[in-house]
Amino acid sequence: MSYTIRKRTKEDVYEFTTWTYDGVYSFYDNHIQEEKINGFLQSVDKDHFYSVVDDQGGLVGNCEFFHVGEAPEKILAVGVQMRPSLTGNGKGLRFIQAIIEQGRALIGYDHLELAVADFNKRAMKVYEQAGFKRKGGFQNTIRGQEYHFIIMEKDW
Repeated sequence: MSYTIRKRTKEDVYEFTTWTYDGVYSFYDNHIQEEKINGFLQSVDKDHFYSVVDDQGGLVGNCEFFHVGEAPEKILAVGVQMRPSLTGNGKGLRFIQAIIEQGRALIGYDHLELAVADFNKRAMKVYEQAGFKRKGGFQNTIRGQEYHFIIMEKDW
């Protein structure tokens, strides 16, 4: 199975907002985060915001590339999300590799970072397999609860 990134459509966004995850991963549910829904809607057909599809054109995830930090320390980061039914099934490494390789071809970068909630051990394992290293961390309050995030980075 291979994956391809393409510009987001409104239909993709409507599907993303129905995705719900089990257990602790419900943190990533899209329908409970108004700012996430609004961000999805504003990203339709824009550069650096992509849907991820499989060989048959089925929607399997989404990703976005964005800058964090202040100039001159501005850093390119990536956010990714895989369809809930596909998580935990050994498909994550191919998924993230497709995103970073195709993103690099489209955008061109030599350094990429991401942040992952520290409870998401399976995602951290996949990112490490893809060559990301832990760089640091930060705390963030989301929906009234404090979460710790791990920052990971990769150079080419």
